[in-house]
Amino acid sequence: MEAVSDHVVVFGYHGLARRVIRQLVNAGQHVVVVDPEASTVAVNAFRHWGVDYLRASGRSRETLIEANVAAARAVVCVKDDDLRNIETAMLVREISPDVRIVVQMANSAVGRALHAIATPGAVIDVADRASSAFVEAVLNRTTHVVPMGGEDFVVDTVQVSRPGSLRGLWGDLAPIALRRKGEAAPTACPGRDEMVEPGDSVTFIGMWSEYLGAGLDPQIHQGTLPGPTFRRRFREVFAAIADAVDRPFRIAFGVLIGLALISVIVLTSLYEEPDGTRMNPLDAIYFTAETLATVGFGDFYFRDQVPMLRLWAVFLIVIGAILVTLSTALLTNTLVSRRLAQSLGKQRMVRMRDHIVVVGLGSIGSKVATDLRADGYEVVVVDGGAGQRLIPQMTAIGVPVLIGDATLRETQSSVSLEQSAGVAILTSDDLLNIETGLSVRDVLGDSDVPVVMRNYSHSLARGVDRALKVGVARSPSELAAPWFVGAALGLDILGTFYVGSTPFMAARVPVRPGGGLDGVVMEELGVRARIVAINREGEQGLLEHPPRRQSVLRAGDSAYAIGEYEELLQLLHRATTT
Repeated sequence: MEAVSDHVVVFGYHGLARRVIRQLVNAGQHVVVVDPEASTVAVNAFRHWGVDYLRASGRSRETLIEANVAAARAVVCVKDDDLRNIETAMLVREISPDVRIVVQMANSAVGRALHAIATPGAVIDVADRASSAFVEAVLNRTTHVVPMGGEDFVVDTVQVSRPGSLRGLWGDLAPIALRRKGEAAPTACPGRDEMVEPGDSVTFIGMWSEYLGAGLDPQIHQGTLPGPTFRRRFREVFAAIADAVDRPFRIAFGVLIGLALISVIVLTSLYEEPDGTRMNPLDAIYFTAETLATVGFGDFYFRDQVPMLRLWAVFLIVIGAILVTLSTALLTNTLVSRRLAQSLGKQRMVRMRDHIVVVGLGSIGSKVATDLRADGYEVVVVDGGAGQRLIPQMTAIGVPVLIGDATLRETQSSVSLEQSAGVAILTSDDLLNIETGLSVRDVLGDSDVPVVMRNYSHSLARGVDRALKVGVARSPSELAAPWFVGAALGLDILGTFYVGSTPFMAARVPVRPGGGLDGVVMEELGVRARIVAINREGEQGLLEHPPRRQSVLRAGDSAYAIGEYEELLQLLHRATTT
């Protein structure tokens, strides 16, 4: 490979790495890919994109020297194996103390320790960057808060109820997406004079005060856990007991209670006190209990009673002792089995309502469950067994876990799927996610309960979203890739989210002296990305918002932009071009 400099070296090519490579190319970067196992199809794609490929391992100093990592603009480690990413990052840092290193790391504890090695650069957890999109989808939440220049800007989607122009209906609120009625994909960053009709939906970005001025009140709703009232606690305890015990115990205990009731009736009818009066119900209950328990305090006895009552006493003592012993044995077996099931995550979830079902206890599933619980929602997790190491983490935050196959009706019934308020299917197997989604939708029918699925492939996610009509599909690689690209180029990515099925990104774009944005008038940008605010050089903390069509970008400014990924990457590329 010819000597190169100011390039970006990417270790890995599968999944997320492929997305990162493509976005780096779209941002105008010279990319060198290092991997020992790239397929012929991948190599041809690299050649088509103008990417250099080095078939080698990142575990060799000779390979890193050949890739000229010391002269690189950045090194991105996005292999599927965290250990390989750590090894490569450490080796790169030995060769160059200054190169920017961006590392994918799923283990948060190791990631924190790796920050010192990655600096300058970043350690990025895909689950951490992608989880918010899954939370928003399963809650049908369309409101996001994006910090820009020290101010909180709100992204919210509004349904059009009357015809008119965007400017006439909502004033200076900045539209970033317009989705026409019946259309799947939105139009990014439409003009304020665009006409809309009832049934359309518009996504805006602005400050809270601007929304209120336009007659809108965006709110991020959080769940509310019911208070611990006595009646609720009683119902929960009763339901838990009923659910915990098995059928043989219920039969044995029911027969025992029936025998006790018959005994009370017999005693109140036939038992005669020394003074000739009949036994009252309370004494009958007491006498029955001590007889069944074989206590025999001697305060009541059958010796002087009629023969029929003495025969009944024999029957009661023998059968009662058998039933008490049997019930005790069955109850002990049930409690031990129940405890073991809880330890293994196999317990049933008792009569849950309006809860969120999370399928898959991997890195993304556990993060989504944790975030939902922190927002005040009841959550239950279903896992096939691979995520058992995370069960203690879920237990600590009060999230029950059921080990089972989420495609089976029995498992779905155990987590009260039909009474759920949302389902997030987040296993690492795309095909299993689709199968589970179809099974879940079959149970839920035409209800409006949101179902969100994880599909790692960007194209598969969109195909599932549009064709199968199971629910909403999201791609973690699509959500996380901009964070890697931004960290590699030294840019500030502020947030990623979806509008419908289209991913959007917000970023801070620096205006460099002599760069492609220096001296550009806003109306001449030529990309479908919206600059929301400008932080002028020398005016730290003061934002120009909203910028006008005739506003000019000057060297030293920071422009806060939002738009579709590809459009915003073009803007970032233009900003770095001299």
